[in-house]
Amino acid sequence: MRTNLQLAATLLLSIGAATTTRAQVSDPNKLIAPPPRNPALQHTAPADNLQYLWQFTHPAPLGEAANLRVDARFQSFLRDAFPQPQSMWGPPNSNEPLATIIPLFLTQYGAVTATDNRYITIDGCVPSFCAASGLLWIDLGRPHPLAVFAAVNWNPEDHTTDQPQADYNLWLFANHQLDADALPLALTQAIAHWNIRLATAHRLVPHIAHALLVEPDGTPLALNPEQAGANTIAPQPDTTTQAAAN
Repeated sequence: MRTNLQLAATLLLSIGAATTTRAQVSDPNKLIAPPPRNPALQHTAPADNLQYLWQFTHPAPLGEAANLRVDARFQSFLRDAFPQPQSMWGPPNSNEPLATIIPLFLTQYGAVTATDNRYITIDGCVPSFCAASGLLWIDLGRPHPLAVFAAVNWNPEDHTTDQPQADYNLWLFANHQLDADALPLALTQAIAHWNIRLATAHRLVPHIAHALLVEPDGTPLALNPEQAGANTIAPQPDTTTQAAAN
């Protein structure tokens, strides 16, 4: 049975096809202008129409993460998709909305990539502090896209970020309810591949000690980190950011 936990306590932790109609008119001179449409009856694009995201995956391989973060459509999507509370960032009891935290975790080294003409991932880290990093994974192959924000943050209790024994916590925030025992394979693969990309770039590869899935209603569920695709390769320190700072 799923047990409600306090988020800050024991664990730190899109488009239907449009139909085109063609009208045959024998005499163009008989055409008359249609009456003006009632603005109240005009239909807008559905809120989960995320097809615009594809344009930000170019130019490959990094895409345009900086432009995506400030896009009004993207910011609106984050507010609607992630209403959960968060305790991983900011002063205690600050209650800073998760939707404002996500772009921060995708800022430095930001990249937007596409996989299998279906999945989009946006990843990066907090500026000047890549011990806090994030990956936003979106499955566009569904009528209502599934989005999961994976956030990693340093656990300061035992070791500093430059020590190989340092531990990190992983939060998964989902916009639809997920089975904690059967996360989507494409999601766990994306998290595993994320670590591989970090290792290749000589950036921080964290050792995840604790993992938590936070459902849309805020219910937190404990995860085995390996269930989420974490810890698939050995941890390593961040030498790229350190070198750039020197």
